[in-house]
Amino acid sequence: MPPAKRVFWRNDTCVVWVGYNDAGELEFYGDEDAFMGDDGHNYQYWITVAPDQFDKLRATLDADPATDVVDRVCGHVAQIMSRGERSWLDHHGIERGFHCF
Repeated sequence: MPPAKRVFWRNDTCVVWVGYNDAGELEFYGDEDAFMGDDGHNYQYWITVAPDQFDKLRATLDADPATDVVDRVCGHVAQIMSRGERSWLDHHGIERGFHCF
């Protein structure tokens, strides 16, 4: 997980970071069992939102065009995580990528 990401959400078995990846995309990175160590059963995922979706994301979060997307997303963690990142993005018609292992 790149150091530029910040903790977005956590519970007893999972932590989610958010930030920008090298391509300039918004990226949520989740690591199940992040607090339990490497027992061979980790589940990791990446959800990415391309920059061409940032205006739609800002509008959804009632932010002006100059607002930093990561800052605004972090200000709405409860709203987003009540549905889960993918479901929340899909519900608002924001295109995203998803990768896991």
